[in-house]
Amino acid sequence: MNTKELIDRIFKEPGVKFELTEFENLGKPIHEILTIYPKTASTGKDAGKVKFYLKSLIPFSTGNEEVQVYAEGGKSAPEEIIRQLWVYKLMQHYGYQADEIDLEKGVQFGTEVGTKAADIIVYTSSTKLTPKIIVECKKPKRKDGIEQLKSYMNAKGAPVAVWSNGADSIILYRPYPAQFDDTLFDIPKRGKEPKDVLEAKKTLLQLKREFNFKNIIQGLEELVLADSGKDEFNEIFKLIFAKIWDEKQADEVRKDKTVEFGQAVNSKTGVPDPDLTYDRTNSLFHQACEEWPGIFRPGEDIELARRHLQVCIGRFEGVRLMGSNLRIMDDAFEYLLPTEAKKKKGQFFTPRHVVEMCVRMLNPTRTEYVMDPSCGSGGFLLHAMDWCYPATDNAQRETRKHKYAAKYLWGIDFEQRAAKTSRCQNIARLDADCRGWSHQNFRSGCQQPRPAYLV
Repeated sequence: MNTKELIDRIFKEPGVKFELTEFENLGKPIHEILTIYPKTASTGKDAGKVKFYLKSLIPFSTGNEEVQVYAEGGKSAPEEIIRQLWVYKLMQHYGYQADEIDLEKGVQFGTEVGTKAADIIVYTSSTKLTPKIIVECKKPKRKDGIEQLKSYMNAKGAPVAVWSNGADSIILYRPYPAQFDDTLFDIPKRGKEPKDVLEAKKTLLQLKREFNFKNIIQGLEELVLADSGKDEFNEIFKLIFAKIWDEKQADEVRKDKTVEFGQAVNSKTGVPDPDLTYDRTNSLFHQACEEWPGIFRPGEDIELARRHLQVCIGRFEGVRLMGSNLRIMDDAFEYLLPTEAKKKKGQFFTPRHVVEMCVRMLNPTRTEYVMDPSCGSGGFLLHAMDWCYPATDNAQRETRKHKYAAKYLWGIDFEQRAAKTSRCQNIARLDADCRGWSHQNFRSGCQQPRPAYLV
């Protein structure tokens, strides 16, 4: 087997999902970056067995230059492949030198030497005196390791740390001597500091269009949301709402296309300021509520604690929600629905491939009405709109919004959370002012004197 075949086999074993999206933009296919080769054991109980080894891009701290990643009939080590891809990314994308990086470096806790070693430590120079970044690599689907990574940061004094399972990453930032109250959307390049990442203005074109929103929210739960004491669904929705408004403003109003949704930095200290971040984000949320009324209560504020909001913003700010894939949003919204509500009310979103099939079978035309009596996130209506009236730019979206959607698409749902989901989905999908959709089109409960405004 060649390297590509081995990587496919390692990541396509039962129970291991082939997800290495963290490394899609490295400039080379993964199998061209790594070298995996076979060795036949000549002694011991494994005599005659073929094992496959990965050539490390830099030597391990122990002096080894290779690591076993697969054996016929045995276990594989996908996390070792993820580690080597991170080494490549650190050197090729972020500019760090091989002699500034340690692999499998022992971490000392006080007077004791820990039983574990940090996967990757990046230093400020080749003298390896000052740790700058620590990277902890996990196999796909693994979610543990955040607390372990924090302990490494404490022990080594590194201000930045990355947790990655190949498909998702969390970047922790601790502005010394503060605790772990911050996250970053990226790590600093060689010669740069965390404040350079924080102060850099971002444009719409720099935001990721491919991301796993559900994983982002799961990461936030582990970091802050589980202990926030607030309604996760509602608070996350406020951030989504504010972010979509900011992206719309960047696209249509700001000439330089810069986005404001992000961590605010104190100009004097150069570190994130939770108060400034809250004021900016809450202001964007209020502006969104004025533009798209009826989704939140008048005068409602973001209720997350400011230090919790600071962490959430760091995870959100690097992705683009406007026009995002419906599946991305659906996975996140369905995950956020309380488990008890799913059991009692049967609130499950129809898989998108099923929605697409149903719309194709129905084959609606531009002059036929489409009504969904249990619209949920509005997926059937959105796919019907794309089927009947495809649009590729803002002008076409505006036309279909007024000429088609406002007249022919109707939805009903009793659950207020589903109503919020549908409104947000439609705003993100249309990339435009959704007030053109009639108040008569959508209803979120039959006890209201007038239909609710969903989109």
